[in-house]
Formats: sequence, structure tokens, C-alpha cells
Amino acid sequence: MILPLLLAVAQTAPASPPVQGDVIVIAPRLEKELAACLARNCPPAEEVEASLQASVEQFADGRYADARRTLQRAIRRNKDRAATMPGPISSLYATLATVAEHEGESSLWLASARNSVLTLRRHVGEAARPTLEAELAFGDNLVQLGQPDSAGDIYAKAQRLAIARGESRMAAAAAFRRAWLALQQRSHKEAESFANEAVALAGPDNRFMSDLRDIVVMRIALRRGDEGAVDALAARLRQAATVKPLLLTSPPVDDVNSSLLGVVPAEGIRFADVGYWIRPDGRTADAEVLRTSGLGQWGPGILKQIKGRRYVPLTLEAGDPGVFRIDRYTVRASVQFVTGTRVRQRAGRLSVHVVDLTETDALSTVQQQRTAAARVRTET
Repeated sequence: MILPLLLAVAQTAPASPPVQGDVIVIAPRLEKELAACLARNCPPAEEVEASLQASVEQFADGRYADARRTLQRAIRRNKDRAATMPGPISSLYATLATVAEHEGESSLWLASARNSVLTLRRHVGEAARPTLEAELAFGDNLVQLGQPDSAGDIYAKAQRLAIARGESRMAAAAAFRRAWLALQQRSHKEAESFANEAVALAGPDNRFMSDLRDIVVMRIALRRGDEGAVDALAARLRQAATVKPLLLTSPPVDDVNSSLLGVVPAEGIRFADVGYWIRPDGRTADAEVLRTSGLGQWGPGILKQIKGRRYVPLTLEAGDPGVFRIDRYTVRASVQFVTGTRVRQRAGRLSVHVVDLTETDALSTVQQQRTAAARVRTET
């Protein structure tokens, strides 16, 4: 089963292995497989999986509207099967929420995120682990949609249900989200309290949650003027290079509304895929724009933001270059009804949305090539 795009991205296929400087092209193999599946009236579970995979292929290729339509059609065909296929139907909605976020369809984003969790509440159970995971994802979406109070309520509910069910790790994850939300709202005392609660729920052997708590404490110290807090924590923490890198601190992305340059694409969406190294010491290096669609004027600001990131240092062999990651940056305004018209169009301030594309086949090929080339350089 494909996880929502926010957490992981399904496989796509490159037309040919790209090398540095090449334009990355993604062949529509999975779209063709979906069409073939529909033509032979394949079983619903297979069709939903094919729809998910095709939509992610379209998303990775920057065709957000196509991805949205693929998912919406799959939902229309299969939503009545939610009782027997709750997980797959929930995944359709969750993936649609991420596509809608990047496309600027805020109402669809919210509705899809809500439907993802509602499907599981109704057909799996309110306190079931998959439902609790979806609740946390729904809360994350609410934060991004500018509804922190509602998100806090969702996190608190998920924590309460997880504790009652004996799901200590899930309860800890909910408590940590409450800590991070309090940190964003500059409620430092509350943030520390929730972070400590998360560690207690996770148990003494859960080093990862302890590290997360320490990151919260470090962020608070940084705000209070302790400029050495990041270096002190980075000197103490380590993580395996095989897991997703854990971010310590990052500067904000430059305000994209202060430099409206260039020609706006007809669809009003700009995106770029940016590759960068995370070195063993947790610092980033060699950030590069791998592919862009009308985002050139903001490229320097995005690269500057990536260069300023600090991650938890990695446990690697001597001479290992680190890990290569790829992020998709989307810059867009929201789609809305403009005052005095009945036409929905993009209007208002632009916003930046980021998703990790490292694991897609097309872009993991770039990752593998960069890693292999770097290792050759270190060995010669």
C-alpha cells in the first residue's frame, strides 16, 4: 500500500537515467498501467493501487491537475467500497490532500484530509492504530492550513485514545506534536512540558523521542539568545544514515512575495526539485536545482535556505560523503473566488510548500548517481 505523499512517495519511472545537467524526464509508464487496468476491469484493490501510483508519477512530473483528476476519479469509482477497503480509500483521500495543497486548492485539501481520517474512523474504529496515525496526519494538515487550535484538539484526542489503547509510541507522537505546536506559538513552558510528557510516554529506551525533546529545548535556548545551543546539541547527537535525516534548525524561506519577477505560468504554479547533500557533520552542501518550472527567480533564496539547515550528524564510515536528498518546492497562490466575480482563480499572497521526493524512482536515480560519483572522488 502506498503511504500518503506527505510521508513517502510511490515509484515512478525515468525515461532514461539522467546525469548532471540533464533535464529530468518522467515517462508515463504508470499512467499506461492504470489505463490497461481499467480497460480489463481489474479488481478494485488493484485499480486503487494503480491510481495511487499513477497520481504520484504525475505529481512528480509537475502535472498536479492530472494527479488530482486521477485521484478524484478513483475516489468516485471506489468510495462505496470503503467498508471493505478502508485503508486504500483513506490513502486516496490522503494523497489527494497533498496534491491539493501544492495545487492551491485549500478547500479540497481540508476536505480530503478530513475524509481520509473519517473513512478510518467509520470502518476501522476510532482508536485503531491506522486511525490514530491518520488523526495525527489530519492535525498536521490543520497546522499547515492555519488552524492550530483545531490541530491541538486533534492531537490531544489522539493522545488520549492512544493512552487508553496502550499505544505508548502513538501517544508519545501526539504529545510531541503538541510540544512542537506550542513551540511554534512561542509557549515555551508548555512546549517543554509536552516534550517531557512525550519522553515519559515513549519510555526510557526510546532514544529518538529523547532526541526530539532535546531539539525542542535547543530551539527554545536559541530563541533566548544561546547561539551555541545548536553546536552543543549537534556534538552530542548521532543518527544512522539509513533513516530520514532529523532537522535541528533551518532558516525561513525568503518571502516570495517580495520578488515577483518573471512571467507567471498560465496555471499559476511554479515548482523546482532541489538536490543537496547532508554531510556527516549534519551540515548541507552542494545544493543544486535539478529541475524547475518558472521558479528561477526564487532559486537563490531556496538554495540559501537549504544551505542554512543543520541536521543531526550522521553515523557513517570514514570518507563517506553523506546522504543526497531531493525536495520539491512549490510556489503558488490559493484558488478562490475573487470579490466581484463568480470565477475561481488564483489570488492573494504566494506561499511555499515542500515535499520530499528522494524516494521516487526518477529522482532516486539522480541520488544514486550523485552518491556513486562522490564516493569515487573520495576513493581516488
